[in-house]
Amino acid sequence: MSQIRRSATANGATVTSPNGASRAGTPLKGRLSPEDRDRKAAFETASVLQAELEARIQGEVRFDAASRMLYATDASNYQIEPVGVVIPRSVDDVIAAIEMAVSHSVPILPRGGGSSLAGQTVGAALVIDTSKHLNRVVGFHPEARSVTVEPGINLDMLNRQVKASGLMFGPDPSSSNRATIGGVIGNNSAGAHSILYGMTADHILSTRVQLAEGGTVELSSGSSSGSASAPGGASMEDLVRRARADDPTGRLLTKLLAFRETHRDLIERDFPPHWRRATGYSLNEFLKPDDAFNPARLMASSEGTLGTVLNATLNLVETPVATGLMLLQFDDLIAAMEATSIILETDPSAIELMDRMLISLTRQQPGYANMISFIHGDPAGVLAVEYYGHDERELQAKCDRLAGRLRAHNVQLSTDPQIVLDPKRQADVWSVRKAGLGLLMSVRGDAKPIPVIEDVSVPVEHLPAFVAAVQEMVARYDTTAAYYAHASAGCLHIRPLINLKTLAGVTAMEEMAHAAA
Repeated sequence: MSQIRRSATANGATVTSPNGASRAGTPLKGRLSPEDRDRKAAFETASVLQAELEARIQGEVRFDAASRMLYATDASNYQIEPVGVVIPRSVDDVIAAIEMAVSHSVPILPRGGGSSLAGQTVGAALVIDTSKHLNRVVGFHPEARSVTVEPGINLDMLNRQVKASGLMFGPDPSSSNRATIGGVIGNNSAGAHSILYGMTADHILSTRVQLAEGGTVELSSGSSSGSASAPGGASMEDLVRRARADDPTGRLLTKLLAFRETHRDLIERDFPPHWRRATGYSLNEFLKPDDAFNPARLMASSEGTLGTVLNATLNLVETPVATGLMLLQFDDLIAAMEATSIILETDPSAIELMDRMLISLTRQQPGYANMISFIHGDPAGVLAVEYYGHDERELQAKCDRLAGRLRAHNVQLSTDPQIVLDPKRQADVWSVRKAGLGLLMSVRGDAKPIPVIEDVSVPVEHLPAFVAAVQEMVARYDTTAAYYAHASAGCLHIRPLINLKTLAGVTAMEEMAHAAA
């Protein structure tokens, strides 16, 4: 038999015969290799699933090559072609798509804005993109400071709709104009103000979730399933009562309560103690006291692996009356990290790091060059320290207190501290910080600042040693890195300059990831 040069792709879009002639969807005759049999079976499964989806749901069903390639990437370095894509118009569409995918043993991958930096929204699965249609606020209770939303609404959209009531969602990742609530829950996002507001899990009151094994469950922090209530958990008696119900919610609660009882000691012994983390399941929720245990919060950090969020009721916080910034420039990045613990003693709302690479690239971009005039010279790093207050007088006093603390500890700055109270200038500082990743990717050449040591978080007192160790590691690969983000929480985005077009670059990325872990 002549050699087969190309067979069906994972989704079977094209089959090429031994003589090179292509015929869409035509199975190969004769004996097939095990790999070709797997590809052919995958193609046939995808074709049947596509037909069933098109017949049953009202939303868009996309199994064409262009759509699959579009959804094969996100903001990370990874590319994996999905089986197909569903863009649901309703919750019923989501449930139907999950049921049909499960019936064909096709994995499910809920997707929001695609802003993930570690490949969380790419995979050989049926992608369910809720961002186009399922993006509404379905219930707003300003007196209770809670809001119920669909999973596809992004954070900026949500905050615009509740702003008039003086409320906002506390966690504020820099991708807030793209990051959807479904993704924010899946990632357990935090953002610049996590030292005040914690992580997304801390603001989940209830969730409605579709399970892959079948059934829709209501997980709630209130005394009644799905209710909007104050932050906190249901009484254990209430959870036990709900677990007795012969329905999907009751059966799931029975399993969760048994798991909590069996494994609580193990979790307490081995779960990482640092509060700011972006990996692994939220098993720490099982350690909460009986009156604070909230099963809805287990969805945080699960990245869609426990179920698909259909809606969520979230706690809101009051917007600050006034804010002020104090900008601190350092000639040495380690010195900036050492100063962070001292700054935290003054109760700031945020401490954000911008390093030399980010500053240099910002100055080269016409749209941002004017925004960064607040930085003088060529500092190794700048800490933007933010305070909340009721008026400028209070903010000035807080900044003066910080200046006094820095002098008392003999903290060496490259220039005098700058106090920024003007809202327009503050907005410029935050615009530069939020544009960090986009600005970094403007580096010319094949070597780019790669998100490989991503969202690594350590106790703040260990930041100097951690950054020094990373600098030493990066130097061994004869390259440099960008360092920025949430110094206040010991959580930095570290982007080594790596050329992923070469095998050496890919190898270096893998080795750095393992070394940093």
